[in-house]
This record gives sequence, C-alpha cells and structure tokens, in this order.
Amino acid sequence: MFNKQITLTLMFIALVCISFQPVSANGSLKQTNVSVVSDLNQTAGKDIMSLVNTNRFDIDSKPVFDVIWSPDGSHMLFEVFLNVALKGHSELGGSVNALYAANADGSGITRIAWAEMTSSNGGKTITPPVWSQSGDYFAYMEVVKGSNYKTKSANISVMSNDLNLIQKIELDPKMTGLESDVPNFKWSPKENKFAALVPGKIVIYNLKEKNEFNVSIPGDNVEITDMEWSPDGKKIVFLKNSHDIILLDVENRKFNQIYSAEQVGMYGEKWSNDGKKLIFYELKTSGNVNDVSYDIYVMDEDLEKPVKITTLYSGSSRVIEWYPDSEKILVKKCAENSCALYSLSITGEMKKLIEKARDIDGMVASNGYILATSLNPNSRTPPYIRTYDLFLLNESGVLTIENVPYYTLEGTDVLFAKDNKISVLNTSTNDIWELSLPVKSINKFVLDPSKNFIAADNTIFGINELGTHKQLIMGNYTDSTAPEVVTIEKDLDEHSKVNTTEETSGLPGFTSIISFIGIFIAFICIHMKKIR
Repeated sequence: MFNKQITLTLMFIALVCISFQPVSANGSLKQTNVSVVSDLNQTAGKDIMSLVNTNRFDIDSKPVFDVIWSPDGSHMLFEVFLNVALKGHSELGGSVNALYAANADGSGITRIAWAEMTSSNGGKTITPPVWSQSGDYFAYMEVVKGSNYKTKSANISVMSNDLNLIQKIELDPKMTGLESDVPNFKWSPKENKFAALVPGKIVIYNLKEKNEFNVSIPGDNVEITDMEWSPDGKKIVFLKNSHDIILLDVENRKFNQIYSAEQVGMYGEKWSNDGKKLIFYELKTSGNVNDVSYDIYVMDEDLEKPVKITTLYSGSSRVIEWYPDSEKILVKKCAENSCALYSLSITGEMKKLIEKARDIDGMVASNGYILATSLNPNSRTPPYIRTYDLFLLNESGVLTIENVPYYTLEGTDVLFAKDNKISVLNTSTNDIWELSLPVKSINKFVLDPSKNFIAADNTIFGINELGTHKQLIMGNYTDSTAPEVVTIEKDLDEHSKVNTTEETSGLPGFTSIISFIGIFIAFICIHMKKIR
C-alpha cells in the first residue's frame, strides 16, 4: 500500500514537471535582453511632418515606416509614408514619402530624397530602395506622374552605402507601370551590376569596372515587363509585348526567343535556384468569358524547347515558388469553395499539401519547409483586426499558430508577432526564442540579417541574447554628392531609454517550479508519517 502511494506520488510530480515546460518545438526558449536604441518617429517622423505644406494639406495619418536592412545588417535604409488631404477637400487625398539612411542601430539618420503626390494633380513619388547583393550600393526610382497617376517620367539614382551619388539614369516611362509595380531595374544576384530599361534598350551597368553596355530590343512600340536575372547572373529573361518570352545572354549580348504565343506571362517566381530552369504560362480563352486556362511550361537548359507540365483553370490559382532542390514548385489551386497548396514536380506530378475552405497562400523556406498562411475568418467580425493562421508543414506533420497579425519568413526562420511579443522559430533546429517588447502592439517588424537589431514599426531594438550583446562600432554617414541629402539630428525622448529583461516563455520559471515541488514533497512526507 505504502509503495503504491509513493509510486502514484512520483507519477504526479513528474506530470507537474512536464506541465510546466515551455511550449516550443524542442521544449526550450532562449532568454533575451531587449533595449530601445532608436525611436525613428522622434527623428525621421518629425522631419517628414515638417515637409508637409500645412497651408495646402491636412495630415491624415501617422507616419508609416518600412525598414530595409543591407545584406550584412551593417546599414539601414527606411521609407516613411504620410497620408495627406487638400484643405477643404478631404476627398482629394495625397501622400508625402521620404527615403532615409542610417546606421544599423538607427543613429546617423540622413534624408536622401522626398516627394509629394496628390490624386488631382499628380506629383512625384519615391519607390522602395533595393540593395545590391554586396551591400556596397543601393538604388531607388523617382517617378513623376500626372493626373490619373499616368507616368510622365522616371529616373533611377544609384548610390554607394556611404551616400555618394554614383549614377543617375533616365528610364523608359512607359515601362514603369503603376507606383506599386516592381521597378524596371534589377541588380545582378552575383556582381555589382544592374540592368535598366531605357527606351528601346536594356542597359547593363558594371559598377566595379565603371562601364556599361546596351542591347537594342528589336521592334516598334516595344513594351518590356517581368525582367529578371538568372541566379548565376549570366542571363536575363523578360516578357516582350505579352507575346514573347526572351532570354538575353549577358556575356555574348544575344537574344533568344524561347516561346511565343498570343498571350503569355510570368509569375513572380521565374528561375529555379540552380538557374537551369525557367517557368512561365500561356493564357488561353474561348468564347465563354469564364473559360480561361493557364498552361504552365518549364524551360530546361538541357532541352531544346519548353515542356508543358500542367494546366490551371482559375485566375486565383498560380505558381508561387520553386523548392530549393529545383525539381518541385509550390502551387496554389483554388476551386469554388476551397483553396489548396500543392507540390508540383517538373514531371507534372502533383501532391496536395494542405487545403482550407478559404483563401490560402504559402512560402518555401530555404530548407524545404512550407509556411502556409490563411486569413482568419474572425477578422471579419468585431473588432475587425486582421489576423492569420500559420501552418508550418514538413513530412512529419503540421504545426499550427493561430491569430497572428503579422509574420514573415527569413531563410529557415519563421518570425511572427502576437500581442507585444515577437517569436522566432528556426525550422532547421526547432529552436524558438521570443522578444517581449515594451510596446502596446506590433503592426510590422523586420530582423536585421546579423540578428543584433530588430525594427518594430518606428522603433529599433537592440537584442542581447543570453545576457550578452555584441557591441558594434559604426561611424555616421559622410556627406554626399546627392544634393537633397539632409542630416537629421537625434532627439530621443524619455520613453526611448527603456531596458527590459524577459523570461521569454511566459510560464512559471524553473526556480518557481523547484520551490513548488519542494513544498509538495514536504507535504507528502508529512502526510506519509501520519499514515504510518
């Protein structure tokens, strides 16, 4: 009897210990130190507000920040966007946006350019900057639009990371598209080269060798879209007049038309990771407006001509992304009442991964894991907060994370925000660590590649993992030859000096558990003595 009671007691203690373990992929969470190092709203936020002509405009929103780290995390570019409206005409909206540079910790802020746009008269806008693969250079576009947002002119500014203006190029305005479209210039993924579309030509600039060459595009009234470098930097593919898929051999400066039809197109994902395969579609219609199909083709460098691998029958269905092995593609297929993600082999074999009775999207991690996302149906009920359900898929099963307002996938890390916490889940190691930030809510965040800093909305936080933090020595930016560059003075207020240390699991700590177990064992021992 006594042995049976001891056994039951020990089993209960074991259950208590298990119940208090942190919930994560491998049962452990890392402790972090987080401190505010920069409040961009106190610097760039105040600066963009000062740019608004308050005699003409009313400010309709708070500044919105979008941080773009350099590839090594040593530099930062960020856009700030502000909604405005003409005084006395609230229906006539507009915007003011500006581009800034700073050190990785948000210090040394410098305004590079700014622009103003109205819905009635047009104006100028600045497109998001794009870093070169080395991080030594970046480029952005200035687009001038008239009424109804019709593009009148466009140019690209190329700058070094110390803010010297390297090159300014007039672009073909009819190839810039809408403000939200991808810019008509692209950095090479291998070298400090970029390709730009000028009227009738593709121009290749080599910033290392400080030279350029151009290749004329044959034909009249040529419209080029969907330009993209191959991963090895040796070829460029583009779509000509929505009829022809064309390859440019950069080294030999020769064109090769690989496919032509009445209506062809390319998805956001084009090249396989090995650079040997290219995916595109041919759009087919009949007399019935609802009878539309998309024949999906793959061009392999080892084959003489493209091969059709499947057909999609809905505009909502699409090719999403290549797998790292360059043998499979993530595809979304939608029917009347559901959407599903499939793994599509280049041989045409399809395998269903997940299906939901609502729209679904997905991304492929660099290790082949799939992050499927779907808008939570509760987002359509009060208080109308848009949240998503995340589904992390691998061969062993599905990990579900519900009601996430913001998420992103970086390499093998899934990052998501919930309440005032940011969680980082490494899909390769199954490690998870959390950052509890001293903010009321998080709408958007981005982790720098070195993982020393994180930008959450307008605030830059320093991350001290396991009680240590690598201190970075960074000098302020130097003066630039760009005429619009303005240095912004740092002016942090008191709440920017917060320093927090969090037990990131949000559950009782190990010391509390041990204390509880000790008290419980003492109670059991006393109880046993009474039984004796």
